[in-house]
Amino acid sequence: MSDFIYSKESIKKGKLIQEVQSIYQQDGPSVEEFHGEWGSLAVSQNLYNGFQPYENSEHICVVIGGPVLYFRDNKFLNNNSGVAGTKAIYDRWREGVMQWDEDLSGPFAILIINKQSSEVTCKTDLMSFIPVFSYQKSSIMLSTHVDLLANVADQQANIDVISKVDFILHGVVTFPFTMYNAIRQIKPATEYSLISSTSEFQSNTYWLPEEKNMYQSIDKAADDLRNGIQKYVDLITNEMSHIAQFISGGEDSRTISGLLPKDTTRDAFIFLDDMNREGKVAKRAANAYGANFNLAKRGKLHYLEILPLSTKLVGGGSQYFHAHTYGFHKSCKLDEYPAVFGGLFSDVSLKGACVKKFGGSGRFPFVPHIKRNDHSVDMHLKNNTFMADVLSELTKRRQAHLDCIKRFRSESAEEWFQLWPISMNINIPNLHSNRRLFRTYEPFMAKDAVKISAAVPQKWKLNRRLFQKATKPLLKPTKWLFHVDGRLPYYPWYINSFVQFTSWINEGIGKRTGLIRGNQGPWTEWSTVMNSAEWEQAMSEYSSGMDVIGPALKEKDVSKLFESKDLNYVQKINLMQTLYSDHKRK
Repeated sequence: MSDFIYSKESIKKGKLIQEVQSIYQQDGPSVEEFHGEWGSLAVSQNLYNGFQPYENSEHICVVIGGPVLYFRDNKFLNNNSGVAGTKAIYDRWREGVMQWDEDLSGPFAILIINKQSSEVTCKTDLMSFIPVFSYQKSSIMLSTHVDLLANVADQQANIDVISKVDFILHGVVTFPFTMYNAIRQIKPATEYSLISSTSEFQSNTYWLPEEKNMYQSIDKAADDLRNGIQKYVDLITNEMSHIAQFISGGEDSRTISGLLPKDTTRDAFIFLDDMNREGKVAKRAANAYGANFNLAKRGKLHYLEILPLSTKLVGGGSQYFHAHTYGFHKSCKLDEYPAVFGGLFSDVSLKGACVKKFGGSGRFPFVPHIKRNDHSVDMHLKNNTFMADVLSELTKRRQAHLDCIKRFRSESAEEWFQLWPISMNINIPNLHSNRRLFRTYEPFMAKDAVKISAAVPQKWKLNRRLFQKATKPLLKPTKWLFHVDGRLPYYPWYINSFVQFTSWINEGIGKRTGLIRGNQGPWTEWSTVMNSAEWEQAMSEYSSGMDVIGPALKEKDVSKLFESKDLNYVQKINLMQTLYSDHKRK
């Protein structure tokens, strides 16, 4: 549970602590306040060992997240080392030799305040895995939690309705906008500076994912990718004797299993409604890699029950239901491990998940992926649920963001529209939640993985070409274990086209004959949730939130909105989350 909020104007002692803790309905973190002529700052406890705030006579240095240091060892991650990591970053910065894109790896946000000159410096990570938000109106404020910033800046009621609609339709808010009119998200991989004599931040970008194909050989890129993520894992796990990981029926968690040290005790966790095909494959994978398999069962209405708590945790503009681990962080004691490893981000960064393509989608997953060049995210939005002028303004915002991406990624702008910053990707709230609950590490967010994703042509990502070459040695223990989608991940796409076709046929027969029944995947059955009496009750309870979003809607009746075929089931979940947020705000 680690966030900061900084204000150039002094704020009464105790107020920031109260505001930070208000975003947590349960198990609120300890919060430390700092005050001076430079302004006020509050920082909640960083779960990652060694990254508590560091203060001396001249500076306060705050690190959010648990970046891996590449200029020294990371042994402090294995014990309660206080400020060891923060001070190491501060000292290297003071020496003037810090290379932010090379010396730190993984998600982070760093704030340094000069108590004597009142100069403030903020650094964001390569993709803004940990987003930072700014308010620069009546005062100047920064925070890693958008709702916290809105509360302190007294902007709770200054809602951006266009962003609300954006979130309902797309599950994200188009960068740099937020749910609040006066608050913006700042750029990734950028250093922001504020001196006392100025009223706005000056920025300097230290890295940009420019479209430069840096590799002549896919094999070389694959080797660099595998070695890069292996180094990231090794730097973390050095001297750790007991760690945790997430396991699934897929290939990403198997890759992580192959990266983790075999001489370390590893507990593998999966969260399911019940033991199904996903769980059975995951258990076999865990056994193959020598990990201790743990199934944690969730209730059928788990994703409805966590809506209030998770919405507060991830903040406005992030889909709450990606907080899969909420509640399990305590029941499975995830918060007691020095490191918990996941496989998030590989699909979007390394397998072309955000590339629009023919084939391989929906009904025929065995068909090879071919990029579509006729798709554009800037097409005029059409939806009978919302007013035409609202959709027109939203289209302009999305077009502006696409135009921005085209300036440095002309051939792959459609893909990177959803990647830069990563808040444009619907899956990232998984990290927003996990990093506030336990010490989570995502190897596919390591600097090497990010840079290679930006440096290779899209055709290498399609059909898992790059990923399969990079991870093949790591997948060998499960060479003959099928992925839940019917593939053998160890093998390349041209073999799996035939393998998956056979699996697809067999699955179709199994469902038609009744041999395969029930929910066989990792997600809950949303139809069960949305047809429940509890869903109806939530709809009624949160309906007062319609007052905010109402002007953008053609239909004002809540029940009819949820019955409408103009919104798909994910958009209806987003609508429910939106109604809840505005209901609570009232």
